[in-house]
Amino acid sequence: MTIFKTLKKILEVQFLNNTNNNLSIVGRLFEDDFGEKAFTLFYKNPHELILTGAKGEDVGRIQKLSVKIVELRPNLFMVNWQEENKLTVTDLEDYEKGVVYANMTTPSGNFVSIKGTLREIK
Repeated sequence: MTIFKTLKKILEVQFLNNTNNNLSIVGRLFEDDFGEKAFTLFYKNPHELILTGAKGEDVGRIQKLSVKIVELRPNLFMVNWQEENKLTVTDLEDYEKGVVYANMTTPSGNFVSIKGTLREIK
């Protein structure tokens, strides 16, 4: 086995170990606010997000999404999913600093990056 294959295997194991079932965001309700648009996020479990439009053109739209979550450090998560319309999203959600960076590829192939605030709804 080459050094690159060995390194790839180590990284894959570390990645899988970081996608644990004890994520602090599971079972809590949050709001992403991007100014003209806002969404509530409820991580039902480490693999399912319920995303609801709270402001803007998606108000009231509820989506149950399959997600992949990686904890990069305590309270910083990378979350990605694909919506029904083929919009692909990768969020960097920093719960410590209250900031979210959303990076999206639209169904038409455009790349969009936006920054917003992130807060827990209690």
